[in-house]
Parts: sequence; C-alpha cells; structure tokens
Amino acid sequence: MLVKIEDGFYLNAQHIIAIRVSKNATDGNFLVQIEYTPNNIQAMGTYQKAFDNKLEAEIYLQTLHQHISK
Repeated sequence: MLVKIEDGFYLNAQHIIAIRVSKNATDGNFLVQIEYTPNNIQAMGTYQKAFDNKLEAEIYLQTLHQHISK
C-alpha cells in the first residue's frame, strides 16, 4: 500500500525500514527521518522533515502511522 509522505512523494509501506525522531538541541526543532529501501534492496534512501514544535511532529507521526497500518 502506498503511504503519502508529503505532496508528490509516496512510499510503499513495505519499503519503510525505520522512522527516527530527534530534537535539535540548538534550535529546538524536531526532525523526523524515514529510512526506506527504493526499488533496489541493496540501496537505502532517507527522507527528512523538520517541525517547529512537538505537536506538529506528533500529528505527522500519527497520520503516518494510520496510513501504514491500513
């Protein structure tokens, strides 16, 4: 099943390897990093999205989780 990561960027849910969340100590932004395998199993891609606050990051992660678990 395709999962919408952002407008114009979709991933197959089976290709998502890991989702990492971190907080930048300098500016307080939250970074969501999605690791995925593209068409080639031996390669790995990374998508990063920054959020200004914790609430925005949580909403994004909840939406992503809902799409993946369908």
